[in-house]
Amino acid sequence: MKALLDSMGFSYRICAACLRPTVEDGPFCMHCGARGEGLQGGPAKKRPESGAGSDEAPDGTSSGGHPPAAGGDLPGFASSSEMAAAPALSWEIAEKLQQEMQLKRHRTSDLSAFERRLLAFLASAPSANRIQLQSLQVIPIEPRPYQIDSALAILEDMRGSGILADEVGLGKTIEAGLIIKEMLLRDMARRVLILVPASLVIQWRAELEEKFLLDVVEPENPEDLSESDGIFLISLSRAKSSRVQESLSRIAWDLVVVDEAHALKNHLTQSHRFVFRLRRRHTLLLTATPVQNDLRELYNLVNIVAPGFFRSIRWFRRKFMIDRYNVREPELLRTACSRVMVRHRRGDTLIQLPPRKVENIVVEPSQVESELFDLTLELARRTMHASPGEGEQTALILSILLKESTSSPQALLATLESAILPRTVREREQVLMRRVIQLGRQIPVTAKMRRLVEWAKSDDAPLIVYTEYIETLRVLRVLLEGAGLLVHTYSGQMRGREKNQAIEDFRNRGGVLLSTEIGGQGLNLQHCHRMVNFDLPWNPMRLEQRIGRIHRFGQSETVHIVNITAAGTFEEVLMRVLLSKIRLFELVIGEIDSILAYLQNPLPIEQRIGRIILESPDMAQLSRRMEQLADEIQAAQAAMEQDQLISAKILDLPAERTPSS
Repeated sequence: MKALLDSMGFSYRICAACLRPTVEDGPFCMHCGARGEGLQGGPAKKRPESGAGSDEAPDGTSSGGHPPAAGGDLPGFASSSEMAAAPALSWEIAEKLQQEMQLKRHRTSDLSAFERRLLAFLASAPSANRIQLQSLQVIPIEPRPYQIDSALAILEDMRGSGILADEVGLGKTIEAGLIIKEMLLRDMARRVLILVPASLVIQWRAELEEKFLLDVVEPENPEDLSESDGIFLISLSRAKSSRVQESLSRIAWDLVVVDEAHALKNHLTQSHRFVFRLRRRHTLLLTATPVQNDLRELYNLVNIVAPGFFRSIRWFRRKFMIDRYNVREPELLRTACSRVMVRHRRGDTLIQLPPRKVENIVVEPSQVESELFDLTLELARRTMHASPGEGEQTALILSILLKESTSSPQALLATLESAILPRTVREREQVLMRRVIQLGRQIPVTAKMRRLVEWAKSDDAPLIVYTEYIETLRVLRVLLEGAGLLVHTYSGQMRGREKNQAIEDFRNRGGVLLSTEIGGQGLNLQHCHRMVNFDLPWNPMRLEQRIGRIHRFGQSETVHIVNITAAGTFEEVLMRVLLSKIRLFELVIGEIDSILAYLQNPLPIEQRIGRIILESPDMAQLSRRMEQLADEIQAAQAAMEQDQLISAKILDLPAERTPSS
């Protein structure tokens, strides 16, 4: 360690307690934590201004992973009228409290591991004022400058623990991914726990694996987890169950990440108590609304990432609260929060995207097509009623059948002929199944397919067509090429080199890109401004991901989105009642994630839609239940928007008195 400190230009002293070299002007030994002066030694070299190797940050925060508490009547907490003349903020904490917090929150690591982390940290920017993110050299995406700043603030200024509170749609998941990747590369974290709403589990895994090249584990039996290294992704609703909670609480985590962390706002809830009691070295909370109905909620969230930061709720009330809704010292509170929170507003990021133009095309199906839709729905409902004990697995299979019926007969036949339905159902409903298969074989081309070809030929500009099913993609390719159009395909069945070549050809030559759902993630296709949803995924976030491929930074044209549905089908009801009512296509990218997380029902939205379709006896009942779900989503959206206003008034804007209700 002495040679390491010499090579990096740091003066050092010998700790009197453990007789190991430590940074000269650090208040604690970086090995044993002892306070006090030891024997001086080593060259008297000037330390880099960034203070990367010290035990104390330039702002006075400690190196223990959490910023120290704000003292009682410290100079830094002068009144607003005194702030201009007041000295710099001083963030100190009683030594006894700090040691207790470290013992409670941190697990010890061997000295060699510490030295590796210190070496990686110092070597990244020995002469710079800020560290450089090593992760930027190895990830396949280019984060926005403000996202990089957020990651740096958490890693350097806040020592790995803080709240990401950017407004909706600014990419907090990207910021969290940068932080996780950086901690892994620097050996700051080996065991990571990520807690998210159930509706966001799939999206989180996809983002971390595709954009940050991370191996993410969704444990089948989290109650049996052991002290093994890795990144573990679990829904918060599942994690707080008694058996899983007990298992997770036994493990010492290097980093705990919680998305939509406003779920932890009430310290009396099971979610808050569970996360607060986890053994964790670093903590990262993501929420666009750190304050919702009560200023005490802000205290509760800060107390998770930095226990003792505001000393106590009594001290916080006395210092900052007139009442639950009004701040006593707004500027001082914002200054304090900036020590543990990063927040960007949309106006600060200079992100201005062109408008969207949405066109819903409803085609009239042939009589044979209508009969196919009706009989497939009847088959699915009979199967559901005949298999009450099969649960979600049967519902999932039937949902696939229903979606395939509105995509193409070819996709539906591929599933029915593969004997995917339970054997008892196939035997009981063999007459109905044979009729459905017979009808499917009579429809080589549907009304939706003909309308797509007409629309694609109406303009020479590049066009992306999305479908969920490979069989549908194959039929569409034949039809579009037969109409004289240049067609490229992109699917999960292609090799990496083939997919890259397809995207390159589409960028250079234009034409039509036919893509399955895999093309809705991770691609930058802003050279194209036209998109068709040939079939509709039941998860609104999937639709948003598709749109995000072209409606993104760098797009200069109005984005034209076309949805093609068949009249008289549940897909038309889904489009007319649900997606149109919640104005999905008008929402900011990323907004639907937060809205769905506000729903009280933890069941994923696509499963709820599937249940509604399968359990509704007729279209009238189906429409009513879809209306109810849309109303529920609208209520969640209104609640989120109200919370955003409250958070903005407290954290962003000049102090205003909010009416108490």
